[in-house]
Amino acid sequence: MKVILNHLFIVVFLCSAFAKADTAPSYDKECIYVAAKNGLNMRDAAGPNGKVIEKLPYGTKLDWTPPGTKDIKTYVMDNGKKVEGYWVKVWKSVPYQDLKDNTGGYVFSAYLKYHLKEIPSSSLYLFNHFSLQNRIAGDYFDASYDIDRDTFNYSAYIDCYPWYEEHYEEITAHKNDAEKYYSIPADTLKRYIKLEIVDYKDVISQRKETAFDLDYSFQPELLALDDDHNEFDFLKRYYLPLKNKDSVEVKAHTGEFPHNVEYIGEVKKQNKYLIAANFEGLEYAWIDQFTGERIPVMTPLISPDNSYGISHDTVYYEPGAQIGINYFDNKLQAYQSLHINFQSWVVSTSISDSFWVTNNAIVLKVYPIDNTIQEVEMDQPIQPHWQYLKLTIL
Repeated sequence: MKVILNHLFIVVFLCSAFAKADTAPSYDKECIYVAAKNGLNMRDAAGPNGKVIEKLPYGTKLDWTPPGTKDIKTYVMDNGKKVEGYWVKVWKSVPYQDLKDNTGGYVFSAYLKYHLKEIPSSSLYLFNHFSLQNRIAGDYFDASYDIDRDTFNYSAYIDCYPWYEEHYEEITAHKNDAEKYYSIPADTLKRYIKLEIVDYKDVISQRKETAFDLDYSFQPELLALDDDHNEFDFLKRYYLPLKNKDSVEVKAHTGEFPHNVEYIGEVKKQNKYLIAANFEGLEYAWIDQFTGERIPVMTPLISPDNSYGISHDTVYYEPGAQIGINYFDNKLQAYQSLHINFQSWVVSTSISDSFWVTNNAIVLKVYPIDNTIQEVEMDQPIQPHWQYLKLTIL
């Protein structure tokens, strides 16, 4: 009964907030972001004379009352320019149990956006999960947040989760066989990697060649599968020529969950092809151009000095980027692995979009995570706003 009453309170609270402003929004969206790069002052009353309660950082998620038909547009002066908008009531996006202490305040609507164009620098290191395995010492550590997005979301179609802030939920950590709950500082990953947003034109000139660079000039002819599987017309097969004048056939998987095995490119310096199956995450493999042997590879982006390997993908079961890092010995055998599911940004799944700039730094093509979250206007797909992120292995 207590849970039911809490939910009833939330519905009444939200409905009364919208009714007071006589709102008539074109879409029933309840949550929005602070888009002012230097932060946005929240005041105790509408207007510039209201007392500043708090300065909200860029990327803060807010529940809000959108301007209604009876609200009057006004303006503020920003660096000598007139900026038009409305003074609107907002509340920080918090879990249900914290609503009663979430009094809110007023901000100027011109500095609010439904989607961010740039990832907040303060959120680059935030993660949902990470694991570190050292095969020499035999140590394994992993940590995952017990994320419950429904605690923040007031509707199945509206995303109110604060993607650019540290998780409110508990974290479960395992060290070898032991399990415990405890708080991990946000800068945990800074022990292993450095992340920084960069300008593409500033870093593309630093691109380094590697012994595993891909060549895309050869593209195999895609063929239909045999007649037994002609109901899956999207599934294909193809042949890759070998140096012994033979060829090897690569076919789509046709089991319970049919999916293709994509041709990626040719690693000419290694006499190998690279292919990838995409089912619940990318699985890469090299094909030897002499023998046709298929060799699984976890991290196909090998650094210029062969010390590290990188893979990047989207997380198939939750929003976010998934980055894998292997630390290699002189025989290209991984002695340590780091895997991270990032919370606030998404990475391109195409490895052709990434490139090394030093022996331990790679540039990734990324965008803010809210650019992928499904919103109410489902007939208006969100176009990602791409940025470039430099990842340095420490």
